[in-house]
Amino acid sequence: MMQIIPKNMFYGWIIVGTCWTTSMVSSFMNPVVFSIFIDPMRNDMNVGLSALAWVMSIRMLSGGFATPVIGRLLDKYGARWVGSFGGFIAGLSLIGFYFAENLWSLYLFAFLGGLSGMGVAGGGGQLLTTLPVANWFVAKRGRAVAITSTGMGIGTTISAPVGLLLINSIGWRSTWLVFGLLIWLIVIPGYGIFMRRRPEDVGLLPDGLDNNVKDKHDSEPIENIDQELNWTVKQALRTPVLWLILLASSIYIFCTSGILFLRVPFWNEIGIPQGIIAFGIGIDPFTVIFAVLLFGFLAERFPIRFMALIGGSWRAMSMIPLILFGTHSYSVLLHNFIWGVGSGAFVIAQNLVIPTYFGRHSQGSIGGVILPLMIIAGASGAPIVGYLVDNGINISTVWKMGTILMLLSGLVFFFLKPPKLN
Repeated sequence: MMQIIPKNMFYGWIIVGTCWTTSMVSSFMNPVVFSIFIDPMRNDMNVGLSALAWVMSIRMLSGGFATPVIGRLLDKYGARWVGSFGGFIAGLSLIGFYFAENLWSLYLFAFLGGLSGMGVAGGGGQLLTTLPVANWFVAKRGRAVAITSTGMGIGTTISAPVGLLLINSIGWRSTWLVFGLLIWLIVIPGYGIFMRRRPEDVGLLPDGLDNNVKDKHDSEPIENIDQELNWTVKQALRTPVLWLILLASSIYIFCTSGILFLRVPFWNEIGIPQGIIAFGIGIDPFTVIFAVLLFGFLAERFPIRFMALIGGSWRAMSMIPLILFGTHSYSVLLHNFIWGVGSGAFVIAQNLVIPTYFGRHSQGSIGGVILPLMIIAGASGAPIVGYLVDNGINISTVWKMGTILMLLSGLVFFFLKPPKLN
């Protein structure tokens, strides 16, 4: 495959394209898209909101179990066959939803989907799509990861409204079947054909650089590569910074899963028109597309912790329209726009912090240690808020709690400077 790539094209951009398409179709498994299935699945299977919330939570928890293994496999062997197998399992889990007859079968296929390492918020899905890109870039890592991250935003922008149309025309079961087959069609051959572990494995350098370049502008990134410090897992685990990253990210993911789970049922209950809801859901990922590009480039010039502060602050601000005038249709649009900006900033911070602070060589293994704990926090978000609402807690109280916690996550992240390797 390397021989058919034009000589003047760095193969790292093929890696970016492969991960981008995987991010796009893995959007079928994210909480935003799952939220459009909640009401038809709940009505058809006659289950409660909190019971259905466990579908997403179980997928996240099983992803947490799989993440340490996925991280070690990616560091040792690369993403080629790990990603291909993950794509097969992910597609199979969505196809399984088509055949599910009760809540327990939904839980079973959700558990299987989490083991795929795809589409798990804060989990293996990020490892499968961002770790390969981070391995191929150092100086241009911000823009490369940003471009890859737009795949999820574009995928969600398309799959949420298209999913609503499909649900209304062919039903929720057949819609899951279509999504599962698309994952098989795109991810399995994409990773199997194009994926490679690191540029050094094929005689290249990160960013497509040449050790023999003399021009000052071109040699600066090489200095960054030479000075890159690669921590071992044991060294990283001894730093307070890593555990505070875990704390900030866990708070953020907990709020994300809970709020995303509640939004669409809340809007349906208060009578927001379906068209406004679909448009609002589309605004969120569409905004993320441009936000991740902007903050990806900014992350090459400013500390990553600034991106996290912006992300947490804007996510907190996005709750204000829901708190102050949540029964009005325009609150849906305003909330989703501000939420999308915050999401783009925080996604960049989350995806870049491990390779930037601890190096490329053990980033999968380091992530494999802390991500399961983050996923547990995220998995608890939807069931907890579902339980609170089912038991009479005013939803405005949930929005206010989310505001405080998301701002807190950004502030904690902001004070974390890169640790020093002795």
